[in-house]
Amino acid sequence: MNNFLLLFGIAFSMLALMIYVIYEVEKWRSERRVLTALYIEGMMLTMNIGAYLYVTYHCLFYFLVINGAYAFLGLYSILSIKNIERKRGFIYAIFSLFMVISEFFMGSLFVVLQTGKPATIDSSVENVWFVSVMLAEMSFTFYLSFRKLDKITRNYLLSLLLLMPWFPALFPNVVIPFWASAIIMIGATIMIYETLYNQRLRANQETFTTMELMAIYMLMMLGEFLYFIYSTLVIFDISMMIAMTWFIFRSLAGPNPIKGNYLRNSKLAFGIIFLTFIMEFFMGGTLDFVEGVFSPGISGFISSLSLPWLPLNSVQGAIWDFIDIVGSVLGSVWFLIMMGIEMGFLAFKKMMEMHVREVRVRMMLMIIAYAIYSIYIPTFSLISSISQYIPYLWSMGIGTLAPVSNSVLVGLIGTYVVYAILSFLFGSRNLCAVTCTAPLMYQGNFYDALKVYNRTSRLGKKTLTSKLSPWYKAIALGISIFVLASAIISYLNSEGILHFTVYGVDITLLIYFIWFDIMWYILFISIPFLGTFACVTTGYCYWGVFNQAVSRIGLFRLKVKDPQQCLNCKTVDCATACPVGLTDMRASFIKNGEFRSMKCIGIGECVNACPYDNIMFYDVRHWLKEKFSKVSS
Repeated sequence: MNNFLLLFGIAFSMLALMIYVIYEVEKWRSERRVLTALYIEGMMLTMNIGAYLYVTYHCLFYFLVINGAYAFLGLYSILSIKNIERKRGFIYAIFSLFMVISEFFMGSLFVVLQTGKPATIDSSVENVWFVSVMLAEMSFTFYLSFRKLDKITRNYLLSLLLLMPWFPALFPNVVIPFWASAIIMIGATIMIYETLYNQRLRANQETFTTMELMAIYMLMMLGEFLYFIYSTLVIFDISMMIAMTWFIFRSLAGPNPIKGNYLRNSKLAFGIIFLTFIMEFFMGGTLDFVEGVFSPGISGFISSLSLPWLPLNSVQGAIWDFIDIVGSVLGSVWFLIMMGIEMGFLAFKKMMEMHVREVRVRMMLMIIAYAIYSIYIPTFSLISSISQYIPYLWSMGIGTLAPVSNSVLVGLIGTYVVYAILSFLFGSRNLCAVTCTAPLMYQGNFYDALKVYNRTSRLGKKTLTSKLSPWYKAIALGISIFVLASAIISYLNSEGILHFTVYGVDITLLIYFIWFDIMWYILFISIPFLGTFACVTTGYCYWGVFNQAVSRIGLFRLKVKDPQQCLNCKTVDCATACPVGLTDMRASFIKNGEFRSMKCIGIGECVNACPYDNIMFYDVRHWLKEKFSKVSS
């Protein structure tokens, strides 16, 4: 009891002094008061360091030297600062850093007083005294600065403040803080992307403040991920201290003064996407550990990966293992669930902007298909264990569910037959705009806005129009032949005629693993350089190419009610809205009254964007209506 009262007294005294210091620095009423506050903060820092060294090594000399030196040198340094009004940013930065370091050593001091043992980074941060004091100081700073901050910065800071209490060591069940932080961070990411989307027309946006926050999120998730592998929270605790420092600094200084527009600067757009994606990678991996998909520890993690682990004594082995780790996380169910929640919300927001009913229905089906077809059925449903035997469930064709063998031929070939029929009747949109996971990720409002790079990026420009360039044909045909040959090899393996694998992995499974669990995400995060739907515009996706080829000879097309209206159109909104970059559709509408292309996947944004309501979908429904009309007449 006495020990608790001692700790409480120290913590309360430190908190009271720091609240006074925060108040003086935030109000900035005079140079003298700010300098006095800085001096007191430095005094608190040296007292905590000196007291920690004293109780750890039982040597009063450390305490006296450190505090005595600061009494003179610190005072001299403070008095030597001139024109501090011009150095506000620097003062805020030093103030924020010293605050967190001071509280860190306060936490270290409390650990020694409670246990009698030297403190570690983990124990100094992962204790209730450090967390409660820092939360109080952060909340007070946010309260004082609330009115002078803009709404966006407030929201960013509030999202970070909500993340701060979830230190794993403070909870009896480690699952609670990891799930709580993941849920909050998913919500924060949605908020950030929604904010960026709403700012897209501004010349200057809070892009650098956003990237700072996403970098902190990324480091937090890296820390949680590494905890399950190495059983240490050092990286996580460091990320939390960085987050606290950034929070205090941005509360006082406001958002980053450097601005930029992510739709005009491909490097800024890539920075935002890349930081978010890496954060999501580690979040997905963390949730896989929490839910038992991955086993903890180095050996447990390695044994949970999709591919066999190779010794790291060669470049080839290192590359293989890197691919194994990345693909295993990106292809895991909890990564897909986490991405689905984020992208699904953004897609829903985009859907609500659409006024054409068929486009809204298609987008709703896309969201439902991701949840049921891509997540629930293959993983959680009663038929998940036999899905490889059922036609239509090989969601990406060859390699999706199993090696090619007699036992799965009905399910595999049946999937191709069902999709071929649907693509012939309704167009490849049944895959590329509904059941594939790609459209959900591309169709969110933030990512859809990035289709501007189809027109402005160097590589994106090369994929414009419906024309199939020679390199597109070579890629599409080469990959399709390669996958077909691999399927034949896989089948001959199953029949005992061949014995060809890659480090014991069936070649069709390996192709699927690399194509859709790794390379597709590389295309996705490269939107600022390739444009949106690069899986369609480059011929990269062999499953998409199959359905698009069938669609090209099928019934689906876009038609216009009045070609003359297109001739008179000045804005050409249809071509601008197309996320695949089919900029030549207007010419085809004028000449033929319709538009057909292997690249057209029926997203329907052209239909929605037409200011004259002139464009319509045409598929088997309209074909049957025409046939019955002729018969009845």
